[in-house]
Amino acid sequence: MRILKGPRVLVAAGATLGTLLLGGVAHAQTSFTIEQPSSVLIFPKVVNEGGNGRDTVIQITNSMNTISHAKCFYTDGRTVGGQPLWLTTDFNISLTRQQPTTWRASTGRPVNPGDAQNGLDPGAVPPLTAGFMGSLVCVQVDQPFGGVPLGGNALMGRAEVGGSEYNAIGVPAVGAVNTDKVVDMDGIEYAACPNGYYLNFAHEGSSGALALGQMMAGQGLNDVPASVSTNLTVVPCDMNFASARPNTLTVNANPIFDEMETASSGATAAITCWDSFSLSDPQVASGFNIPTAFGTAQLTSTEGFVVVANVLHTGGTTAAQDSAATNLHTTGSTVPGQIRLP
Repeated sequence: MRILKGPRVLVAAGATLGTLLLGGVAHAQTSFTIEQPSSVLIFPKVVNEGGNGRDTVIQITNSMNTISHAKCFYTDGRTVGGQPLWLTTDFNISLTRQQPTTWRASTGRPVNPGDAQNGLDPGAVPPLTAGFMGSLVCVQVDQPFGGVPLGGNALMGRAEVGGSEYNAIGVPAVGAVNTDKVVDMDGIEYAACPNGYYLNFAHEGSSGALALGQMMAGQGLNDVPASVSTNLTVVPCDMNFASARPNTLTVNANPIFDEMETASSGATAAITCWDSFSLSDPQVASGFNIPTAFGTAQLTSTEGFVVVANVLHTGGTTAAQDSAATNLHTTGSTVPGQIRLP
């Protein structure tokens, strides 16, 4: 295990459907996927708030009937004093045929066959420090402790963040993979990166439409949420774990339509390596401040990126909270990207 410090790198991800597995044979996938085995897994949102705060449970499964190895990278996406923090921790895992594994971000998973954790140990997984907010990327490789990327399309993953689950975003190999330490997401070796997504959202702080929906479902008004808030976690598709080269992209939310199909002025967010923000944050609030309860937006960039949405419902009289994570649908456009291994 190594810990690298320097400017933050980019971490990638994306979401759409892959092709089916027929008769146990993996047919070629041409796009990022959340449902089919892949050669790269990207978990855009991983947190360990410490104490009684939110934690993250990671689940990874080897779908093949042979052993599979992966090189994994945690990247801390926080800022310190307004400056991006680079803190990347890498580790290796090996999974026997059809083996699932799981661990908590706060505790990791030591190699201890006698502990109470389910299943076989995949290798030593380090714990994350309290306050961590960032991402996890795992690349299938040809050797137990590193090696070069292998286009085996063996891995599937899922994350639970504070009780809210989302699927890991998979990058399948679509052709012959070169024997170097670069994952070329160009549509030739690996699937190319999405650069556009559709977002359906509720007006920040709205509750009227939610009340109507719960009344129609036969639920009492005492259970109606007082407000709803949408959080977006965005990670660029380019990441350089070899030289810690930072990267920045701009995500545009335009057009943004309310329920009457009236367009807003739109919004723009600058993303350096990793960012997580709500639709009420100053950088995007003006565009998402629509006059109706619900709206739609198209998120685009000139570069590839991945995004996960998390919707938080805050209770009214019960003061309860509930959240749900969502993998967004892509617009179908793709651009090249790279992951460089050390």
